[in-house]
Amino acid sequence: MAPIWSRRPFKTLYTTFCIFSTLASIPWLLVRYSFRSARPFTEWSLKYCILNAVVRNLFTWYAKTRHDGMSAVTLDHQKAMQRHAVAEPADPSLYSGVLTPSKATPAPVGGLWYPAPLLATSPDAENAKVVLHVPGGAFVLAFGQETWGEKVSSPLLKYSKATHCFYAQYRLAKSSSTRFPAALQDFLTCYNYVLSLGVNPNNIILSGDSAGGNLVLGLLRYLESSTSATIPLPGGAMIWSPWVHVTLQAGADFESSKNSANDSIVPAILQWGAEAYWPEHEPTAEELAYISPLNHPFYTKVPLFIHGGTAEGFFEVVQEFSNQMAQVGGNRARLHATKFAVHDLIMGYDGAGLEEDVEVAIRNAFRLFEQ
Repeated sequence: MAPIWSRRPFKTLYTTFCIFSTLASIPWLLVRYSFRSARPFTEWSLKYCILNAVVRNLFTWYAKTRHDGMSAVTLDHQKAMQRHAVAEPADPSLYSGVLTPSKATPAPVGGLWYPAPLLATSPDAENAKVVLHVPGGAFVLAFGQETWGEKVSSPLLKYSKATHCFYAQYRLAKSSSTRFPAALQDFLTCYNYVLSLGVNPNNIILSGDSAGGNLVLGLLRYLESSTSATIPLPGGAMIWSPWVHVTLQAGADFESSKNSANDSIVPAILQWGAEAYWPEHEPTAEELAYISPLNHPFYTKVPLFIHGGTAEGFFEVVQEFSNQMAQVGGNRARLHATKFAVHDLIMGYDGAGLEEDVEVAIRNAFRLFEQ
């Protein structure tokens, strides 16, 4: 059942309370974190401590009000004009196995191109190097694509040889028809769309943060295992703070992790996301491997770059999953840990003083892809 704060007029009242309480807490946070000994980690800057506390409050507000942010995405798509593109569902035969249409059926998927649109008629389409990024949000949140798409695509383009970035937005889990595997169907649709432009598959890098990282792993697993879908593999994949342990006790699982109390995300967001995304039926063993990749490693020819922040609640399971993937014969899976970083470096580096850290991570990822 949705919280009472998700319904008007309670939502308005709670929103007002959150705004004033957050503003009122800043002077206290300034005083408290002026002492390094009071900071979650003495290595954190004062700014980082305060920013992290504010983000935690924001995620708490999202969880209690059930605000999904899709209105901002829709508005950004309208404003972007030519940079906005819609990926249409592919031939039905492409969606087989766990992606076979049932309650969830393939649908058009919108996204934004950075820095400019790539078209099938573009003379350089075959030689274009594209990062296809899918954002996080626990499968239930969307963030303004102009703001966050720019923040994510900027370093990906600047510190790699990529010429374009397509920032896609999958359907959020809001109903029976948008639970698993709807978001994964959408990501496959986007990948097929980029291929349809004539881009060499070796020049496509899959990228995803948090729940988006979960979808990257799902797509790789599908491309490697599907017998009916003949679609080429990408040149590489990078996953940022991937959500690899998705259970119906997601909130409690996260709360029991080492760094959960100091991370930027909160248990309530993950619990909401897991309950909304989990299929209404008992998932099969095959489905479970897609939904929750931890303890379900698989072989892939695609080099896989895995990022985690040592101060995030996901770090222990990300590290464990990375080890599991690295132990599969033939895999090239590499974990890159950023010390004292919280959840989702690629989304949160800007303004937090982590620009150099994200540069190092991206350059290391592309060195892996070029080996």
